[in-house]
Amino acid sequence: MSDTKAGVIGTGEMGRTHTRAWRALGVDVLVYSRSAERGQAFAAEHGATAVADLDTLLAEASVVDICTPTDTHAELTLRAAAAGRHVICEKPLARTPAEGRQMIEACRSAGVGLFAAQVLRYFPAYVAARDAISSGRVGKLEKLTFSRINASPGSDTWFADVERSGGVLVDLGIHDLDFARWIAGDVTSVAGTYEEGPHDGLPARHTATLTHAGGVQSTVTAVWDVAGTPLRSTFEIVGSEGVLRFDSSPTPVLTDGSGAVLFEDDLSVDPYAKQLREFLAAIEGTVEPRVTAEDGLTALLIALAGVESARRGEPVDPATLT
Repeated sequence: MSDTKAGVIGTGEMGRTHTRAWRALGVDVLVYSRSAERGQAFAAEHGATAVADLDTLLAEASVVDICTPTDTHAELTLRAAAAGRHVICEKPLARTPAEGRQMIEACRSAGVGLFAAQVLRYFPAYVAARDAISSGRVGKLEKLTFSRINASPGSDTWFADVERSGGVLVDLGIHDLDFARWIAGDVTSVAGTYEEGPHDGLPARHTATLTHAGGVQSTVTAVWDVAGTPLRSTFEIVGSEGVLRFDSSPTPVLTDGSGAVLFEDDLSVDPYAKQLREFLAAIEGTVEPRVTAEDGLTALLIALAGVESARRGEPVDPATLT
């Protein structure tokens, strides 16, 4: 990794998170922000090097890490691919299915990797849950329920513009939609309901019920709640022979049906660093990453099916979305 130079685009929360992870891996970081002043301040704070323009970053970085608003992902990926740079893109992969497919094809044609940062697959408690399921601990899956609640990003942010972010299910719920598919298989239909708050649609609650190819159903609820609400995620996975329960608050703990602790996260593992390390290994050809660009596109399709279902009032097959 000593020869790798990561080019981080974006200086928001995920830009900070990814930059810290890169630095923990010993990787030099270039950072680009549309605001030169903000870019310089960010670089000084995080031990990175600010560059004045995107072309410089594309010329000097070996891998481009896109941590910008969702509606910019496609354009930035196409530019990186044209420059022959591998791309790591924050979730959601794109704003629309057409953009996601265009990103995948551009990177394939350029011979560069495209990696979707669906980081939940790297969180230790979720990995432990999947391992328990794979080992047969809960038997045949019967019902899965997930929730993810965070403070509303605010009506003055780009998140509140559904045309840019896709809304709460696309932006926040996509973590659990991807995880549900990872453990229960492909999704054949999605039934969605949506409730919005009084201030420009915020706070907001979106619930999606997924029907998987094997007949199992998963319910995912994503909420942007009132200001000050701490991030909390939970799940319950019911099988023919057992139950798994997880709650991230006050500390992340995975238990079985009796309440016995199966895994307690001491937060010693940085899932973002683990994710980036695996992506680098995939670029080097030494591993197959547990999440691909196609997985990122499929998660987007499931989320958008939930949005479309809420609009239509009937279930939607994600495969029908264009």
